[in-house]
Amino acid sequence: MAEALNLLTVLAAPRLYARWRIQAPAEEMRTVLQSRMEALSSFCAKAWGSPDAERFRAAAPTVRKLGESIAAAPPSTLMDAGWNAQARECLDALGVPVPPGGWEAFEGLPPSSE
Repeated sequence: MAEALNLLTVLAAPRLYARWRIQAPAEEMRTVLQSRMEALSSFCAKAWGSPDAERFRAAAPTVRKLGESIAAAPPSTLMDAGWNAQARECLDALGVPVPPGGWEAFEGLPPSSE
């Protein structure tokens, strides 16, 4: 779940996504992207037993729509025009706030001091 949420954050922030997608061959990155969105969609649809379960279930269609968009794109595609907006909609539906300065300026969380 945490990996999928982190990837949604990367998709929502163009600067992070530009760095992420050059880490490995396009086919590998696409597989990771698609599998994480499928896992998150499944998790959200089946959520229960926690205070956040209702919010996750309500977000499931939005997450599923992004996953379907990724799956339908040509195999070599690592960015579609609507994926940033869809990722932001997913994060909003999941209750993740927009970072200070917005997603366009977001470059990741500061390193942990631990």
